[in-house]
Order: sequence, then structure tokens, then C-alpha cells
Amino acid sequence: MEIKIATFKSFFYSRPKLKKFIKIILITFLFLILLYMIVPLPDPLFKKDYSTVVTDERGKILRAFLNKNQQWHFPPQQNLNIPTKLKKAILLFEDRYFYKHPGVNPVALVRALFQNISSGKIKSGASTLSMQVIRLASKRKRTILNKCLEILQALKLEIHYSKEEILKMYVNHAPYGGNIIGYYAASMKYFNRPPDQLTWSQAATLAVLPNAPGLISPLMNREHLIKKRNALLYTLLKGKIIDEETYKSSLREPTPGDAESFFLNAPHLAQTLKSRYRIESEYIHTTILKEYQVPIEEMVKTHLTYLKSRGIWNGAAVVVETATGKVRAYVGSQDFFDNENNGQVDGVISPRSSGSILKPFLYALAMDEGLVLPSTVIRDVPSYFGSFSPSNADKKYNGLVTAKEALIRSLNVPAVRLLNAYGLYKFYIFLKAAGLSTLFRPPDEYGLTLVLGGAETTLFDLAILYRGLGNHGKFTPLLLFSENEPKNDHPDRDVELQLLSPGACWLTLNVLRELKRPGAEYYWQQYQNQYPIAWKTGTSYGLRDAWAVGVNPAWTIAVWVGNFDGEENSNISGAGCAAPLMFDIFNFLPKSYEKNWFDKSRVDLVPVQLCMDTGFLAGPDCERTYTAYSPRLKKPLKRCPFHKSIYVTLDEKFQVCSLCWEPGKYKKIKKLIYPPDVTQYLREAGVIVSNISPHKPNCPGLDEVKPLQIIYPVPNARLWIPRDFGGSLQKITFTVAHRVPDRKVFWYLDNVYMGFTVQRHKMAFRLSAGQHRLEVVDETGNRARRQFSTLLRPSARGF
Repeated sequence: MEIKIATFKSFFYSRPKLKKFIKIILITFLFLILLYMIVPLPDPLFKKDYSTVVTDERGKILRAFLNKNQQWHFPPQQNLNIPTKLKKAILLFEDRYFYKHPGVNPVALVRALFQNISSGKIKSGASTLSMQVIRLASKRKRTILNKCLEILQALKLEIHYSKEEILKMYVNHAPYGGNIIGYYAASMKYFNRPPDQLTWSQAATLAVLPNAPGLISPLMNREHLIKKRNALLYTLLKGKIIDEETYKSSLREPTPGDAESFFLNAPHLAQTLKSRYRIESEYIHTTILKEYQVPIEEMVKTHLTYLKSRGIWNGAAVVVETATGKVRAYVGSQDFFDNENNGQVDGVISPRSSGSILKPFLYALAMDEGLVLPSTVIRDVPSYFGSFSPSNADKKYNGLVTAKEALIRSLNVPAVRLLNAYGLYKFYIFLKAAGLSTLFRPPDEYGLTLVLGGAETTLFDLAILYRGLGNHGKFTPLLLFSENEPKNDHPDRDVELQLLSPGACWLTLNVLRELKRPGAEYYWQQYQNQYPIAWKTGTSYGLRDAWAVGVNPAWTIAVWVGNFDGEENSNISGAGCAAPLMFDIFNFLPKSYEKNWFDKSRVDLVPVQLCMDTGFLAGPDCERTYTAYSPRLKKPLKRCPFHKSIYVTLDEKFQVCSLCWEPGKYKKIKKLIYPPDVTQYLREAGVIVSNISPHKPNCPGLDEVKPLQIIYPVPNARLWIPRDFGGSLQKITFTVAHRVPDRKVFWYLDNVYMGFTVQRHKMAFRLSAGQHRLEVVDETGNRARRQFSTLLRPSARGF
């Protein structure tokens, strides 16, 4: 071993030239290492200044925004591979030895040096794709010194990144003419298609554009662009990458004459997401489906074009998958570019008066509370709650209506009475928990008008609420971001609250299903290819907002129509303006018989025996009953309060009691006895009401069933004395009800006889400020009293 080492040393020292050569190599190696350490790569290679791109769930572009430099530059998508056609065209045109050199092509450098010296000017830079990536990243002037630095950085780039990564850097940051950067933006702008759908001609066009984007593009020097493209196509043919037929057909393809306008679908949603979540230089993947979004945008635009003749300019719509909560279409206005009619206002998230659109939730809550079932009757009579007295839209009263009829007809008085019975605070808390985001005042400030439109809501919030009704009472935020988005960015997406029982939801939806559809939809049940939908409309006070929301197992559709400036218009109504658009959208959307209607087997209902006349739980005095269904494990419905047993004489002429009956001359009968106010309005509505026999005269006992009732004023009321426009004091009208239609009622005010009435018991008095007492007496001695006070309203001149 020692002999071998000595022999090597002798050989090495005996050849000084070899020794010198090795030293040169070592020095060169050390110099290169030093250069490697001294010459840095740009950090970061490319600054994060990209366009924000909003896509649908399948990656189709909905809207793109310019970056800070006012360029179309899509964020690089590392999971996307460069299409084969584009990749081969670029490599053949720019750097055919890309996969063989270490970042610099020495042969090309020598050839370029010789050409430049021979011509006396720069004719070739011999840049590889790696060197071009460095140039794009650093943006330095093209000098010899910078060229040398570029070579060193290209070598370093090859050490740090793979060939595929470098190629992606190039195509993602290369200029393609004008303000277009990157191959994806260029493909969409010039050809209106993603890169993987490019033809050979289009791929060749994109391959040659970065070579001199300032000199040639589809917008300038198109002849030169075509010449370069055709030359590349010929090279592809000679390299047997494309065949003769492809070559000839590619030559015939025209180059784009202009840059395409980027898609502008769901523009309001795109703007909202970008602004609200401050997302910059990224892709925003939404749950929207473009195949629904585009036609529905057109439907809204067409419908509002029709409504313009009525002075109605604006509309919005939201479509949600009921099962998943994914928003599939989001139309903020009739036309984003309709500046004359505030088209850039987002009607989906703009708060507007709710009208009666919230009523179904009150009825569902009341079912869970045991207050009503669909067939339970509710009073529809003049009602007073302090200074608030609701009235129906037609200014009429029905006496009694079933909860089902009240909801279908959207009657105001039964809804307010039901809210008063259920509880304003509880209803308010439910709405906030379910997703109504616009309740910014305490419940007392809304009062009982909360169910009539006293609060504002948004179309988006309504979609949340009605989707919860169709989701068996489970309320969750709607999904705007696709499953590709990180959930940590949107922590509320998994929140789920069971706020209504599935049974109450099912019963409510079945009621709403029976609403008569507008226009040609009226006869929908006569066609086999039609599908049921539960729907509700609403019109705000002042006729400013029209709502329509529909729900079935597949879709939840919410529509608003009106004027963004809040202009009142007598033509605005939910049924006439919003509902037709909602049904147009519903008929367009795909459906399946499997999701035809909500599955009753999933709903926990129990059978109950109800009174056929009143819809309350059948009591011992209810003779006609039937079986209905009620939500399980919820509060039970109260027993029928209107059927009672009374004792009468044998001829049923008088009621009797233990103080006035004669043994053997009375009997017990069962009667349906309504309060006097209900009886009077039932009678006025044309309903036949059986008379109740009066109590036997001269009986020392009291009549348990009072036939006389003061409707207005309410007990201990404080009333303003009204004034007319001239300032003079006006009369106040009082109302009394009597169960017997032809009975006279005598009126006394502060113990002064004022006159009598028959059948319709109303009388107006001119009053002074102070305490007062109203007393009414009928012919048989039945009487009712009421204490109240009046206040003098200041004259308009006094303000």
C-alpha cells in the first residue's frame, strides 16, 4: 500500500502541467461556489400580485379582477399541468434542449456571441427558459453585465427547482401582449377557453407571443403574428409532432381579432366575497353552478324588462340546494351595468321591509308550542294591543279562520293575535338564531308589527330561513364557498341549530303547498310533469318591496322585486311581480321524482283527535271529531274552548241554572258558543251561527255566557282625541258586539244616555280630555262596562 501511495506522489509531482491544470479546476470550482453564494436569486422569485379570480364549483370562471398593476394575471395553479399542445409548442419555439441543459445552453451562447459580433449588433440572446424566468422575475435592463448575472442565476435556479417547476414559472408569468400576463389569462382572453381546450393553432399562437409581446399580438401586427405562428406550425409538422391534415387545418384557423371580455357572471357575489373576506391574488371557488347562474341572470333581466312598463326597475334572486345549503345562483340585480337604475346595488344583501314573508315561521313555532294546528281556528276580529290595531289587507274581518286559511290568505289580524299568544320575545330570538341578521333593535321597538313587516330582512337571510324550513327545522348558514376552500376560513359553515320540529315544518310546508299559483301556473296540478312547491309571497307596507320564496326537497328559491331607491308603486305586489319570476326559475331547474315532495316517514308525527268545528283538541262536549297529526314531544294542543254543555228548558227557549230551573222541566244540551265579537263578524261574513237561548228572566243567578261585549275601547285605554286638518276636535267611534243579531243595545257615556243601536253596534262621541266610563245594556238587562281616558292631541299649529 505504501509503495502505491509513493508511486502516485512521484507521478503527480513529476508532471507540473497536470498539477497546474488541477489547480485551475479547483480555483474555478471555488470561484463558482463563491459566485453561487454571492449571487442570490430574487426573493421571492415573483411578487404575489395576481388577479382575483372567482369560479363556480366546477372551476368555470365567473368573474376576474385586474391586479394592482391593472393586468390580467391569474394566480398560478400548481395542481394544473401545462397542456401537452402548449408545452410542445413552447419548447420547440423557445428552448428545444430545455430538458438537457443545466439552465444555460453553451452551444447557443457561443452561436449568439458569434452572430452578435459578426453583425455588430445584438441579434440573439441565447436565452433558455430558465434564463427567461430570471429575466421575468428581476425585470432588469438588457446589458452584458445583467446577462452574465442572468446566466449565474439561471444555473442556481436549476439547482433549486425542477424542470417542470421552471416551465410552469415561465408560462405563468410570461407576457402575452397588452396587459395580459400568464398563459391561462391569455387563453381565456384571446380564445375564450381554458388552456386544455386549445387547438394546435391556438397553442402555437400563445407559444410565439411572449417572444415579442410589445411588437406582435392579436391587437397589433397581426400579419407578423400569423407568419410566426405558421412557421412554428411548420416546425411542428417537420418534427412529426402534428400530421399534415392538422397542419393544414391549423393554418386556416384565424387568429383572434380582439381580446375577449372576461365573463361577468354573479358580479355582485364576486365583489362581495372579494371585499368581505379581503381575498386578493387568489382563486375564490364558490358553490355557484354556471349552467344555472347564466340562464337565471337572463330570466331576471327579461322579467324586469317586462316590469319596467309598470315603473318597477329592480330585482334579485337566490337559488339554493335545499339538502346541502349550497348557493347555486346569485343574481344581485337585473343588470350589473344598468347604471341608470342602480344596477350595481346588490339586492341579495340589501335590507328591505319584510312584509308578511315571515308568517310561516310563526305558524310553525305555534304548532310546536301547542297553540294551533292547521285546522285550528283563530279569531279574526278587530283587535287592539295598546295603540296598535292590525287590519287585514282587504279591511274586512272573518270572525274565525283556521290557521291554514289565515296563512294561505296571509291575514294580518290572526297573525298578530298568534304572535301575541306565542310571545314577541320568543319569536324575535328564533329569527335571530335562525339567521335573520338585520334585527338591530330590541324586540319592544319592533312590537307585534314584527310579523307584518316591521323589521327589515335580506333576500339572502330569507333563503337561509326557508331552506331551514325545508331542512326539517335545522338551520345552518348557506354555503358560498366550495368544499375546496379551507373550512378554517369560514368557521360558521358547520353550525347547525334544530329550531323547529320536523313535524311542524312538514305541516307548514303542506299548507304553503296549497297556495294558488299565479297566471298560467294556476292549473299546474292538471299536468303530470309539474312538481309541487311550498311558496309564500310578501308585500311591504307602502308597496315598495315584493317577495316570493319557494321550497321543495330539491330547491329553495328566493326572489325580490321593487325599486332600490325605495319608490312607492301601487303595481308592486309579491303575487303579481315576484311570484311569476320565482316560478320561471323553479320550472327551469332540474327536478326528480325521488325529490318530488318531503318524505313524511322522516317526520315524527302522532295522531290526535280534533274537534271538527274548531280544530282544537276534542273535548267532552265536542260531538264531531276527526283524526289529525301533531308534532311528537311538543306541547299538546288545548281542548276546544267553544263547545260547552248548558241547561235549558225543555222547549230550549231559555237557559236555566240551579237557581231557576224547575225539577223535571230542564235538560242538558251541547252547544258551539262563540264570543259575541266572533259571532257578530261571522254573521257579517255570511256564516250561519246558531242562536244561544237567553237566560230565564228574573233568575237571581248570572248568565255564564255573556252575550254582550265591548270591543273598543279596550280596558283602561288611553285615547288621543283626533283633530282634522283645520285643528278642530273629531269624534271617537266605539264598537260593541252582541251575539243576538236583532237585540237593541242602549249606550251610556258617563251615566248619560246617548242612544241605541241594532245589529251593527257602533257609535261615535265627541269627548273632552279626562276619565270616562262607557256602559251598554241590552233589552234583557245584559250589560258591559269599560273605563278609559282621553288625551287632547296638540294642534298641528302648536308644533
